[in-house]
Amino acid sequence: MAWKNLFLITVRQFYRIEDLSLSIRFWVLKNTNLKIAFALLHLKRSLRLSNRRTRNLALVAEENHRCLMPEYEAIDFIATGQRRKLLDFAATWGQNSKVLAQLDSCTAKLDEIVGPYHEAGKPIILAPMHTVSDILAGIVAGKVSPGHGTVVVSANAYEFQKQDRLRGGVNLTYCSIHNHSEGIGSDIALACMNAAALKTNIIIFPDMTPEYTYYSGVEHSSKLKCRLFNRPAHLHSGVSRLARLLNADVLFFNLYYDKGLRINIFPVVHARDVNDKMPIIIERVIRSYPQDWILWHLHSLYFFNE
Repeated sequence: MAWKNLFLITVRQFYRIEDLSLSIRFWVLKNTNLKIAFALLHLKRSLRLSNRRTRNLALVAEENHRCLMPEYEAIDFIATGQRRKLLDFAATWGQNSKVLAQLDSCTAKLDEIVGPYHEAGKPIILAPMHTVSDILAGIVAGKVSPGHGTVVVSANAYEFQKQDRLRGGVNLTYCSIHNHSEGIGSDIALACMNAAALKTNIIIFPDMTPEYTYYSGVEHSSKLKCRLFNRPAHLHSGVSRLARLLNADVLFFNLYYDKGLRINIFPVVHARDVNDKMPIIIERVIRSYPQDWILWHLHSLYFFNE
């Protein structure tokens, strides 16, 4: 038994990747085949080396998935989180050539639609889903015409750090759909003026949950009543409000992982149709890409009871 305990201790120390120097992490992610990196992460899961908080979030995620989609195969939420961190680091600090090439391919497909809008002098709102990684979605959206994106977030949402953006070669700023708060890059009025002048694209995640709104102190009017998974639900109404304000069409899309990063793009939605089509698109993405969706761990999802 002594050798087995020694083996487990050795593996645990190896997987304390946060204790490794950044230079070693950079080298590994630049030079290691991602298949090998994913295999090592699979070994980590098999040995149950994830921390308690991660395991608890995974239990919530798996139960949410079971309740909404009982007929589907179970998800591995820990695997989704591990893959997200690996790809995020590989695309920014790691500068992994294969990951960057896959992101550029996704950007090129998105720009086939966005580019003509800018040539015609019309603003368009980009609405990526929380699949695979919100950071990678921002990278893809931020590189399309005109080469700058303004990410609209909830006042208390996580901001993609400036150093990470610079490492990823991404020209993004951040603003709040609610009141201005410290650390947010610009206010919503300036963002809308820049979008109308075609200096930037508004990027807003349509599947943000109402909990963000509630804890930011915003009144009930910022929520859109709808039905998801055949039950009453609420979505954040920011996408439709901004679309009407700018008289802009909305382009919904999601990243997914299938032996590499790929993109699924929906037909453009006119501002007047967003409220009707957005719930359908969100549910379709969650049903089609359950292993890629990264919000399963939120307790109430879209069925938040105030």
